[in-house]
Amino acid sequence: MLVDDAHQRAADGAPHRRPPPAKPLEPEEKSVLKSAKTTVALTAGALALAVLGAAPSLAADEDPAMAPNAAEAPAEAKPSSDETADHTDAADEAAHVAYGRVVAKTALNIRSRPTTHSAVLGSYRSGAKIALECKVRNQNVGGNDIWYKLYDRQGWVTARYVKNLDHVAWCR
Repeated sequence: MLVDDAHQRAADGAPHRRPPPAKPLEPEEKSVLKSAKTTVALTAGALALAVLGAAPSLAADEDPAMAPNAAEAPAEAKPSSDETADHTDAADEAAHVAYGRVVAKTALNIRSRPTTHSAVLGSYRSGAKIALECKVRNQNVGGNDIWYKLYDRQGWVTARYVKNLDHVAWCR
């Protein structure tokens, strides 16, 4: 039969000795330990952000329309400043661009009119930053009857799945 050393010493009649108590940490040692804990906590936080995907959402802020799905029709080109020289300043002021972020869990459909009964022209991915021209009231979608007209392409999206990043004016 095998026994550990403490039992063997007790069986041999040798006194059992406890290890000496640990000495208190010096101030310098406490500082090093605190610094190490902080480093571990910061590293774990950075790793959690990387795993949860915070970096891709930050990168999405760089592109206002964040590459719509490949199946979509290309965005309409806006006229150059030379082409709009004969327009009034009031028309230029009315074309204020506001931005919104798609908060739908899946893709958000772009519609030809502000209703779910109209044709789907394309879609935006969840998290896309989109340019909005103005808003109207129309069909209620999930408790929200606001629809946004897109600024940089033809179409409408329901406000139910778009978070305003700027003030969006009413359409005239």
